[in-house]
Amino acid sequence: MRIIIRNNAQLSNKNIRFIKWKIYSIKRKFQDLLYVEIFLNKEGQTPPTFITTIKLGIRGHDIILHNKSENLGELLQKSTQLVHRYLVKHKKKEKG
Repeated sequence: MRIIIRNNAQLSNKNIRFIKWKIYSIKRKFQDLLYVEIFLNKEGQTPPTFITTIKLGIRGHDIILHNKSENLGELLQKSTQLVHRYLVKHKKKEKG
């Protein structure tokens, strides 16, 4: 599986490693995941707004998810929950 992270928000390596760790833990649960592309952007100065766009490569059509928050930790948590929810939804759709 490929993980591509486009870091336009100049996040630290610690945050990038955390994102990769979360994606690999999701990959262990869902074998259908072929690749993940994550686009990280930052808008504004005070307070900055962080935006993530996540493209999940699965069999069939890709899933594209958008998320926005002023708090980076909250954004990463919401994004991983969103990825997990859509993969569960896709897995149920594939079985039934």
